[in-house]
Amino acid sequence: MHELQTRFATLEGEQAWEAHLRALFETGDLDGASAILEPALAALDSDFAAQALRVRPEDVVLSGWEELVEAIESHEGEPIAGVAMALANEADRAFEKGQSHHPFMMLGLYPDAPFRFSAADTAELIAETRAEDGPGWAGHDEDIEVYLDLEGLDRINTALIHHKQRHFFRDDTPAQAPLRYVEYVLGCWWRALLYHQAVAAECAMHGLPGGIPVVAGMVDMRPEIVMVHGIGARTQQRADRAEVTPAAPIIAADFIQVKTAEEVKELTGADLRKRVAETGQEVEAAPERRGFIARLFGRRAAR
Repeated sequence: MHELQTRFATLEGEQAWEAHLRALFETGDLDGASAILEPALAALDSDFAAQALRVRPEDVVLSGWEELVEAIESHEGEPIAGVAMALANEADRAFEKGQSHHPFMMLGLYPDAPFRFSAADTAELIAETRAEDGPGWAGHDEDIEVYLDLEGLDRINTALIHHKQRHFFRDDTPAQAPLRYVEYVLGCWWRALLYHQAVAAECAMHGLPGGIPVVAGMVDMRPEIVMVHGIGARTQQRADRAEVTPAAPIIAADFIQVKTAEEVKELTGADLRKRVAETGQEVEAAPERRGFIARLFGRRAAR
């Protein structure tokens, strides 16, 4: 029996395990997250786990970064101060069998108004993404043509879309979670890790002008993890400048009202079983309350 089968027997146990991983991601400790996920996947001893582990960080490549840097540098409007990007799947392809599902990238580039990216640290940026009405920069991206793509995740992404146990009903207080459900959860977190490692690699190797922070997440993919990448370079540049020049004055930003996105009703276990019985199909994962990335982009693809 896998160790996580006992831990995931209760919702509280699963949530505590995920909260620990989430904290590692949010503090930028991707090595720590990998140290948990890799042995847990290996312990499954399944074909799915073997397939997932064959995808190494160097196999997942984010393309279009040079064009992103060039677009930021050549932008003639207000200087770009923050970037948000996300990974998403086409919503209408959930049940297409026999086809590879290539996730697409979404992108937004923002000036310092109405949210001052240039004055925010990682904790403040993540806190802003949790605002009830969405982050202050939502809907205020600059009209800049940039195309990003992520290669290397198609096989694991397709396997997760068609996984046979994306749900675990705890109606009868089970003593352990099904192994295939544990497999699905670990696979989702492994996909998130590989994606964030690809973004982190580009930020480490090339970065963005001035150490512009990259707020990265995933749309309607489990888990909807948010990370801030690339901000360390900006922090070091600030420290270097502080030794020779005084800090620039802070200019008050405009505040623009952002509409709250419509929430999606969460399906219960009974709802899901009823849908399976009526359609004969494995249903897609129960939609969570739409997170900041989904509300931010409105499922708009990277331009």
